[in-house]
Amino acid sequence: MNERKICPVIDNMDKRYTYAQHKGRYSQAMKYEFYFEALMIDYALMEDRLKSFLYHAGVLNSRTSHKIDCSKPNKALLKQIYCKYRNKTDVNLPKIQNISGKIDIIRAVLEWVSNTEQNPNDSRYLRTLKNQCESVDIGDMLNTLKMIEDWCKYRNEVVHALMNKNIDSLRSVLCDKAIEGMELANRLDTYVRDMKKGNKVRKSANMCIEK
Repeated sequence: MNERKICPVIDNMDKRYTYAQHKGRYSQAMKYEFYFEALMIDYALMEDRLKSFLYHAGVLNSRTSHKIDCSKPNKALLKQIYCKYRNKTDVNLPKIQNISGKIDIIRAVLEWVSNTEQNPNDSRYLRTLKNQCESVDIGDMLNTLKMIEDWCKYRNEVVHALMNKNIDSLRSVLCDKAIEGMELANRLDTYVRDMKKGNKVRKSANMCIEK
């Protein structure tokens, strides 16, 4: 069993404090041109906001879930949606430990919402999920997800191949990428707020609502 090296946040107050501290660190990093630190904070915020979207969409049983662990019936419904809109057959839902897995399941759900009519025969969970997703600017969010994927390609090159990058080429866009990353994270936060309103999706699935 893997033991945590760093204690996790314990409640919403702790989470808000953590957010405030890292946002402050980001501002300081940008001010003093510590762009590598700024990129790390950007990426962490994106990961957190994508996971929060999945939580409020009823995909995760709790905020600390490391895999899709909603009820078996709802998980089966999500798998059907994922297979259809990601053009796959009889595959497992993506792992959400990485950012690409989170984006993959969110994109499938948003495409399902965009391409299907409300069906009274659907489960209460699916009907509520569709209604709540429709409160989000789906076209804008899909575009943001694509921008995040492109941004992550740059970030991954920086993290995994830094010593093999031309310094002038690296420095020419590093500041802009740090700014772009925060803008994308803030856009994700807007979508999360829309999904969270009233906790309707989690209530429809009889899931606990963590304070």
